[in-house]
Amino acid sequence: VIQSSGGLSKDEIENMVRNAEVHAEEDKKKKELIEILNQADSIIHDTETKMEEFKDQLPKEECDKLKEKIADVKNVIANKDSKTPDEIRQQTSDLQQASLKLFEMAYKKMAADRESSGRSNSGSSESQETTEKKEDKN
Repeated sequence: VIQSSGGLSKDEIENMVRNAEVHAEEDKKKKELIEILNQADSIIHDTETKMEEFKDQLPKEECDKLKEKIADVKNVIANKDSKTPDEIRQQTSDLQQASLKLFEMAYKKMAADRESSGRSNSGSSESQETTEKKEDKN
């Protein structure tokens, strides 16, 4: 029979298992907080990127409001030790909802601009065709 001479005793193993069980809830809360903070960072990054991308289609006042919400979320992240995960989640959700609403406006404006430029282009090509037909008849 081979026995390990440097292994852990049964008591040491049981103690480690108990410690792991005791800290499991604490670890779960830390994991949740980290995931929420990562999500908040991601939403901030996405929002700032899209604001830059669509700055010509977005009303300045709405952009300023969104920048305030971004600052609020950054402030909550900076003070994460004094905030609950639910508070961070709520601020992040508020930012996400505001950004979705604003970018929806930008997409609608872009679609309307494309539609109106499409009409003006088709209108000018129709008038060119009419002019060409008249010239052919002469």
